[in-house]
Amino acid sequence: MILQRVGIPIYLQIKSYILDKIKSGEYSSGSKIPTERELSLTLGVSRNTVSAAYKELLLEDVLEAQQGRGTFVKAATNDAESEVVGGRRERLVKIVDDAMTKVVELGFTVDQFAAIASIRAIEKNQAVKELRVAVVDCASEYIQRFIHQIGQIANVRFERVILSELIAGDTPIELLQACDLVVTTLGHQAAVVGLMGNANKVIGVATVPNLDAVIKLARLPANTQVAIVAKTNEFVENLQKLLEKTSINHLDFKVMQSEDYIEVSNFIANYRVVIVSEEREMLVRQMVNESQEMITFYYEIDRGSLNQVMMKLISQTF
Repeated sequence: MILQRVGIPIYLQIKSYILDKIKSGEYSSGSKIPTERELSLTLGVSRNTVSAAYKELLLEDVLEAQQGRGTFVKAATNDAESEVVGGRRERLVKIVDDAMTKVVELGFTVDQFAAIASIRAIEKNQAVKELRVAVVDCASEYIQRFIHQIGQIANVRFERVILSELIAGDTPIELLQACDLVVTTLGHQAAVVGLMGNANKVIGVATVPNLDAVIKLARLPANTQVAIVAKTNEFVENLQKLLEKTSINHLDFKVMQSEDYIEVSNFIANYRVVIVSEEREMLVRQMVNESQEMITFYYEIDRGSLNQVMMKLISQTF
């Protein structure tokens, strides 16, 4: 299901839908996928929108078009991350080629270029490791996901900061000022900058919800009772705001914020569907039975913003 009001462009939702199908194996490597017309009818969106998603995946080498036969999952594609070794790799190779041309013009050899580039990359990587990054959000449940994402692209030291504690003074503003970079969401950026009095270290990132979780909720029958197991009110409020925005108002939600194992276990036993944060996923998984559905909900930093974070970190090492 594609959601018209989720806040994510429809063609990107379709891309995510296709990549999820590839990752799950439903669209296997080398297999033919539905035509643009077929998928547009299945998802209830325009053919032009489906076409835009297909074109991006073709450019990123995730899909390939075979004249007269249709569109196929590229044989080299093993998972949803295969796009990284497609279009992005080609762009990187072009940058390297251009750099080599300029280096040769300066009188260096290709071997010298390779040696200097390798040394410089090691120096930069080591310099980034020395950086300290504060991640600020209103819900502690989302902070760990943001840290995990940034940690995959940069080996830095992290400080977890909850916005309400920062505003209340329970977390000193000096902690942020001592960090090399402060990462927060676009919605909280103004508040964080106001508290710090300096925008130089603050970068606002765009975040997107776990689309798979939203789609699963949208497909539930009307009046389904759904348990929410969360740690903070902010997690619940953000989820409810998203569901209102996407017009998912046909469900009956009940919230449990206790950390007591028995209380949580007794609570969720009465519900067929349970929504959990990533922090509580492992705990709740031990409690649900085969007849219950557990849906893990989170927000994550989008890829463009992650790239900006990495660029900002590297710039801190000059």
